[in-house]
Amino acid sequence: MKLCVGIIGLGKIGHRFGISPQGDPLSHSEGYAQIPNVTVALGVDPDPEACRDFQQRFSEAQVYSSLKDVPDELHLDVVSICSLTHLHAQGVMAALAWHPRVILCEKPLAVNVAEAEIMLSACSKQGCILITNYSRRWTPMLQALKHLTNQDDGLGTPIGACLRYNGGLLHNGTHWIDMLLALFGSVACAYCLEKSSVTQDDAAESIALSWNNGLTAYLIAVRGTGCSIGEGEIWGTGGMLRYSAGGQQITWQTVQPSQWSGFQELGQAKTICEVGLKGHILGAVTEAVQLAQIGGQPSCSGADGMLALQVVEMARNNKCLIK
Repeated sequence: MKLCVGIIGLGKIGHRFGISPQGDPLSHSEGYAQIPNVTVALGVDPDPEACRDFQQRFSEAQVYSSLKDVPDELHLDVVSICSLTHLHAQGVMAALAWHPRVILCEKPLAVNVAEAEIMLSACSKQGCILITNYSRRWTPMLQALKHLTNQDDGLGTPIGACLRYNGGLLHNGTHWIDMLLALFGSVACAYCLEKSSVTQDDAAESIALSWNNGLTAYLIAVRGTGCSIGEGEIWGTGGMLRYSAGGQQITWQTVQPSQWSGFQELGQAKTICEVGLKGHILGAVTEAVQLAQIGGQPSCSGADGMLALQVVEMARNNKCLIK
């Protein structure tokens, strides 16, 4: 049985990133194109050039410049929301009229928790599965981290983390918040270390997160560079994990006795993952299709996306969620 999918937002992540030189899809459209028995049937974007590019690639798809122009009788099995963040809620509400089984929404899920709650409630009432695309959930990087953090002889008791990022706290920072939530569970408290002096809707901010088990993680904003920053360390009683290049490479160093009596030191770094982000888009869209076919629980649900937003709001308000 063929499944029909639609994409709202035909920009970079929706369509125009295309395919990597290694053949890995970097956009939702190209991810769906690699899945058997899936038809890309709809594209929506206000940019005429984006619509033309999409139509040339998917000649059989219906393409519209506005959601209000999409026919009411349209039925889709899966819809990807790849528009700007402040348009995510509008896109989800419009997509529900097409009775999809699954909606895959780019991160962050919404601009705030209140808006996310409305989106989750609307999807729940219609029986539609909502996925948040924190794409690292589908990567070898996260699996390598989970393997070591879950082993008694791996990281051991988590002690701390220091992660560095650029881009806005909502846009890029929540990638790392979601990663920490996936590894260590719900945050107890969060607060801002310092706010950006730049006035914008989603400024880069440095924050600290803490868990009831004593773990504290620092998310440090790096500003003034056009390079994509995503790196850091997670350490515990058993050693230290380090990831670089946004998770493309993961190394592990175990704790060992030091030449200095009463001290310990880290051993030689061992590479445990070198293809950390490979398949991140294909993994997300493939799961969306599979859930539309057979149901189940997503790797990163709408509720997970809302939790990342809750942490951001906690940090900005310097408060605790769990007492």
